[in-house]
Amino acid sequence: MSLLSRYVCRIFAQYFGLGLSVCAGLFFLIELFDRIDNFIDYHAYWVDVVFYLLLRLPDILYLTVPVACLLASVLTFSVLNKHNEIVAMRAAGVAPLRLVIPLYALGVAACGLLLVAQEYVLPYTGRTERQVWRTRIQGKADARLGAYKTDGIWYRRSNRIWQVRHSDVLEQRLSWVSIYKMTPEGNIRQRIDAQEAHWDGTGWRLRQGTVRTFSVSAHFATAPQYFTERRFDFPERPTEISTLPKGPDEMGLRESFAYAKQSQQQGLAQNERLYLVAFHGKLAFATVCIIMVGFGAPMALTSNRSGGTARAIVLTLVCGFSYWILHSLAMALGQSGYLPPILAAWMGNVCFGTGSLYLAVQAR
Repeated sequence: MSLLSRYVCRIFAQYFGLGLSVCAGLFFLIELFDRIDNFIDYHAYWVDVVFYLLLRLPDILYLTVPVACLLASVLTFSVLNKHNEIVAMRAAGVAPLRLVIPLYALGVAACGLLLVAQEYVLPYTGRTERQVWRTRIQGKADARLGAYKTDGIWYRRSNRIWQVRHSDVLEQRLSWVSIYKMTPEGNIRQRIDAQEAHWDGTGWRLRQGTVRTFSVSAHFATAPQYFTERRFDFPERPTEISTLPKGPDEMGLRESFAYAKQSQQQGLAQNERLYLVAFHGKLAFATVCIIMVGFGAPMALTSNRSGGTARAIVLTLVCGFSYWILHSLAMALGQSGYLPPILAAWMGNVCFGTGSLYLAVQAR
């Protein structure tokens, strides 16, 4: 890397740190003032409040990194232009936009950090944050119960579908259970009904129930078999059956993609779409850091011709919020099925990437 490239990268890194601190601080204050009434109403201890806010910090930093990349790129070239360093570079035969090339490496590094955060940091901090909010701020019961559904459960695994009227995870017991064994074509081959099912560590003990077996033509293959107590070697655990499904925002990249594939196998098209949109949306949000670096430099060069640094900073904020609005809107349309998942997730990146190329041509 040349001396000039290192110089530009150093300026970019300084403004990136400044922009990230300012943006994160603003979001942090907004979060604090938004929640302060709840902290007072629930009589939360200040230690729990601080712990909760610290758990919110990774998510806040994650959201502000792309804006910080854009702001750093704009300020870097605005300052170079203000001090006539751009003029000196042109006189030396160096095209100003060539200096953006080493900055792309920093954009790739920011993208990599966001991908790592999405996979290993944010799912953990998000889960812990919700537990702290439920148990230590709101003062509700056992945190384990907040992760499980207790009534009206439907669960599918392989060729079995479980319908449970009530679940008691702590007691390892289900009430009023119906278990359907399905054929690959989706027909019911066997139905097991029981008033109670108890997990014994390796299988299920069902009490007061009936087993009905059906033929290929959907008629009774045999007479119903009634039992007082009977053991079945089903591997599904109570926690597995009763666990509340995770939202796409609670998962990492690999887990989102795995859930999408699982939903596809189970024939749940809506869930598949939700998790696919989330998967591609996380990839798109991380890679926009690279686009923002290339978007900010030509915007600063063209803005300084007609408005100076202040105008460039205002445009930075406008563009940053515009991307966030466009990305959120496209993601919502994708989750609703109005747009394909890939198009919904990458629409904002495509628009800003196109805008970056246009500004680069204008700045030459």
